[in-house]
Amino acid sequence: MFTAEFETFAAVSSQSSRRSSVTSLSDKDYQDADELALKECIEIIDANVEEKKWWRDGYYKIIDENRLPLILVEDVSYEEFEKKCERVNASKFWEYRDGTVVIIELPNRDHESAHGEFTEQFLSAFANLPRRDKVKCVGSTTCSATPERRVRGNSKQSDASFVPKLLPNPAQNPCDTEGNPWPTIIVEVANTQSLASIIQKTTQFWLAPNRVEDVIVLKLWKWNSIWDQNGTPLRRLTCYKFCYKRSPRNARGNHLPIQTIEFGTIDKRSQPYNGCSAPGTCTLNISPRCIYRGCPRQPITNNVVIDLYNIQQEIFDNM
Repeated sequence: MFTAEFETFAAVSSQSSRRSSVTSLSDKDYQDADELALKECIEIIDANVEEKKWWRDGYYKIIDENRLPLILVEDVSYEEFEKKCERVNASKFWEYRDGTVVIIELPNRDHESAHGEFTEQFLSAFANLPRRDKVKCVGSTTCSATPERRVRGNSKQSDASFVPKLLPNPAQNPCDTEGNPWPTIIVEVANTQSLASIIQKTTQFWLAPNRVEDVIVLKLWKWNSIWDQNGTPLRRLTCYKFCYKRSPRNARGNHLPIQTIEFGTIDKRSQPYNGCSAPGTCTLNISPRCIYRGCPRQPITNNVVIDLYNIQQEIFDNM
């Protein structure tokens, strides 16, 4: 299992949210909730007959997210797994483990609203550019490390991915059989999916050489249906930013986040947190050098600024 040694920090202002905080800590010293999530060892149980309908006919509404992860089906070839994922659009929610298909995430409104709001903000930064200079969202398109052949673990889907129109197409190093270039920016949302699982996918697949430049992980921690006296949901939300070129690596060679931002209403100790309580107080910056990596020029010079407060509010509206 992937283990990361990094320290989260609270972004109490737009200025502090632009600073990185990465600290190497020993297993003995590191005792917060992130370590517990990254080192979790969960007993995976079998899906029941009704839950297995997701594999048979694409119906998942009966599944309780509190039972995840679940073994959906066993003794399946990787080729069969990929074909089934494509048919029911489940690559983001299933994981293949040596012949066993495991449900790691469920489609839900707060998951979809999180990357939807991110996408809207991100694309607005290019709204006034000429068409050829824009960045397009290719959604949760499948990217493959070996487009010409099916190999276990060689293809993944993200929640949102962004590709500059200026990138050469067909690409010298394509992500699919049609010759499309790899996205430069990827967004992953983990709701019921564990932090360990999503970071393993990030550091071992997306951030492999000649693939993605920046990966933004939005972790939506479990909500216990608790509100404060003003009716605001008390939920922890965390943003992890990874960069292929700038992310430090641990002893095992895994990428660590260059920035970690709390943007919920409670912290990792479940204490009230007000560092993201209004527009502009909690922001994420994405460099045009990363967005337009591999392009002949960079049509914009300023960072693209994502207001995490607006993502927080969109999540809360859809819980």
